[in-house]
Amino acid sequence: MGAKLLERLQIQPVMAPVDLNDGATTGAYVSLKNYESCLCVLVCGDGTAGSDLSISMYQATAVAGTGAKVLNCLETGRIYVKTAGTWALVAAIGQWTEETQATADETYTDTDSGEEVQIWAFEVKASDLDVTNGFDCIRMDIADPGAAKLGAALYILGDPVTEIDPPLMPSAIAD
Repeated sequence: MGAKLLERLQIQPVMAPVDLNDGATTGAYVSLKNYESCLCVLVCGDGTAGSDLSISMYQATAVAGTGAKVLNCLETGRIYVKTAGTWALVAAIGQWTEETQATADETYTDTDSGEEVQIWAFEVKASDLDVTNGFDCIRMDIADPGAAKLGAALYILGDPVTEIDPPLMPSAIAD
């Protein structure tokens, strides 16, 4: 039998459930120094038509946000969604829908997301970062949708450099 799942993952909360209409939400940075990938997951309740979600990705050289700059990593094959009108309908969706974004960009916007319940997942690889210049940290920001909409987010870091007992797994919030 293989390793425990938590020997291959680190889960870091980014954003507690909050009304995204309270202004732009700046995510926390996590370090990919000990991980090869990160799945950024955003879960949101329904809201108002026209008050759509938009996320942006950034990279930095430290979890404090040192030297922050945009991270153009969001493209087809990296953006997946489960979207429907209610939580029950989202829960009944068995497969992810791959979103189309032909050119890698730091921003992803869904112009029909305001009124829907959704789970968004964005895959970022450590190799996407400007490693030549010492960038090894990422963050996800969520723009103010302009109307009430509850949301929460997690980073799920995967492919650790070393598989290890979960209590000993390297922190993603320390440099």
